[in-house]
Amino acid sequence: MFRFEKEQKVWDFNGTKIGGQPGEYPTVLGASIFYNKHEVVLDDHKGTINKETAEALWNRCQELSDMTGIRHFIQIIAEYGEAFESYFNWFDSIDNKTAFLMDSSAPAALIHACKYVTEVGLADRAIYNSINGSILPESIEALKNSDVNAAIVLAFNPGDPSVAGREKVLTEGGVAGQTKGMLQIAEECGITRPILDTAATPLGLGSGGSYREILACKAIHGYPTGGAYHNMTVSWTWLKRWKGSKKNPSKLVESLKGKDAYTTQLLHHYQGGMEGVVQAAWSAPDIGCNMIASTLGADLIMYGPIENCEAMMTAQAYTDIAVLEATRQLGIDVKAEEHPIFKLI
Repeated sequence: MFRFEKEQKVWDFNGTKIGGQPGEYPTVLGASIFYNKHEVVLDDHKGTINKETAEALWNRCQELSDMTGIRHFIQIIAEYGEAFESYFNWFDSIDNKTAFLMDSSAPAALIHACKYVTEVGLADRAIYNSINGSILPESIEALKNSDVNAAIVLAFNPGDPSVAGREKVLTEGGVAGQTKGMLQIAEECGITRPILDTAATPLGLGSGGSYREILACKAIHGYPTGGAYHNMTVSWTWLKRWKGSKKNPSKLVESLKGKDAYTTQLLHHYQGGMEGVVQAAWSAPDIGCNMIASTLGADLIMYGPIENCEAMMTAQAYTDIAVLEATRQLGIDVKAEEHPIFKLI
């Protein structure tokens, strides 16, 4: 566990505080909604959704937040400007306080989102995701002209996944034709609440640098830091291949019945048969990768699909309590009014 010499900034999003020394504030979680092929999305162009189901998913996140003291951001994903409008309006109708990330692989959609949240007065709750080496001049201009003042700033260097390479992207530029560092671009766009993303990269392709960069970001810049570390699991080739080999669990279960005492007991333990075994093998590193980041000081964990909130919340509560108990020995104590140590111990 760590205490950073650099002063640690804390950003306040309508009462949800993020940043600080490890242990001072609970980790903030980011849940993705309306992602590709999400079953609650009925029309991804217009942004038509099953509102009842979507609201139930978000309400469960809030219930667990109230239970544990760990707060959530919601990560709203869209590929079309019209869909963003619909999603923002829906979210504001059920929650007029929580911050939301605007996330898209389509620059035009994010440009539209910046304009829209400014027009309707939601910019103070919006977090642009993300300022990175591939950001276009028109995207920079749209962000400058908006009222959005918070953004994810990505430390991704495809040519050098080391800590030095990631820091170069943040401070010097030189990636994808960018002449400026991402932090300079963020400042010029009026971003006063940057959240540094250490850019989770696949196992074998610099994943260790993703974790070490947490320490570097906190120690060098002092800004709230985190990332979407579940992408390491998603991109783990061996695990995907192994999972794919189990895609016909009913036949596999039949072939394994009576094979030996261990297999019989395993299938009995997982009432869903091999489906349960596969899910357990997948979910363990999917959750564990985030716990590693939290012990290294990450302030924001974007854990992927909102449906994973149950497992992520309990794992995060456990980790936050352990981190606080350790950092108390370094002279750090909790500053948040709510924390898992108050609610779950």
